Amino acid sequence: MKSVLLTGILGLAMAGTAIEARADCQQVRGTDVETVIPSNDALGRVLGVVDGVLNGASTSYLTSASDDFLNSTSNDVFVTRAGDILMATGVVVLTPIAGSTDLLEAATLTVTGGSGKYDRATGTIKLAGRASFDDNGGTFDVTYRGSVCGPNIERGRR
Repeated sequence: MKSVLLTGILGLAMAGTAIEARADCQQVRGTDVETVIPSNDALGRVLGVVDGVLNGASTSYLTSASDDFLNSTSNDVFVTRAGDILMATGVVVLTPIAGSTDLLEAATLTVTGGSGKYDRATGTIKLAGRASFDDNGGTFDVTYRGSVCGPNIERGRR
């Protein structure tokens, strides 16, 4: 009888731990319009205005790039108007558009955490859009869509 009771108590304790550790997920989507800005970052930095679920600002800098800059990796940060910070690493591919000086951008961001609502967050965000460059710098006009999970994210909240 004691072993059955002990097993039941241990089972409830383990279930409580699992419930406490559960991470809810949030679908994120919107737009991000970024501009290349002056910086001391070796490969460049952008600053963006974010609309949609991650409404606020973004910044990103390249951590590596191919010689033609068509393939790169990045560190990305989103700061929402509520003050929550979401951090990610990115893999970026730029593809020339025939007959245009613009490029198509496709990127995959892997969420690595953050603070506030996004403390210990994980997930993946896909970016798709267009990049334009001229003598004054460049802009990126992208949409984002993905899923972010974490212990501070309320299920179904957008």
